[in-house]
Amino acid sequence: METKAQPKSGWEGTVTARIRAATPEQAWSLLKDFCSLHRWVPSVRTCHKLEGVDGQPGCVRYCGGPLNRSDPTQPTGWSKERLLAVDHAGRSYIYEIVETNKGFARYRATFAVAPDPGCAGCCLVWSFAADPVEGWTHQEFVAYLEKLAQGVAERVEAEIGLGIASADG
Repeated sequence: METKAQPKSGWEGTVTARIRAATPEQAWSLLKDFCSLHRWVPSVRTCHKLEGVDGQPGCVRYCGGPLNRSDPTQPTGWSKERLLAVDHAGRSYIYEIVETNKGFARYRATFAVAPDPGCAGCCLVWSFAADPVEGWTHQEFVAYLEKLAQGVAERVEAEIGLGIASADG
């Protein structure tokens, strides 16, 4: 896993996680659904469409889970996120947080699946630009995203592995 993080006036960073068991096309076929984050990110317990057309710019999803570091008194950390752009050929989408109780003022991210020249698989690339997040340092936030990206990679590898085992069996 590689990390690039260069804070400027706000926070920016990119985390990368290898998905060895999947081609970029296989991984994207699983990850392209904007409203399926709960299947791939271990700390997201629910993710569903609130408005718009799923997978189309303007779609807003609700994501919720047990983590709320900015306000530990809250039983659930949640956010509403708007899909801004989708590039199926480039295997990426851009989204932003529009409302949350997790301490974000501004957060915009690109979630992409790219070929990995270092192996037969692919890489998950998650880049973001944000205002500082309440309750976090920049370094802690990047480390948290690294952990999320690695969790996504592990779940995709397991899903692809199960699909291959099912096809063989």
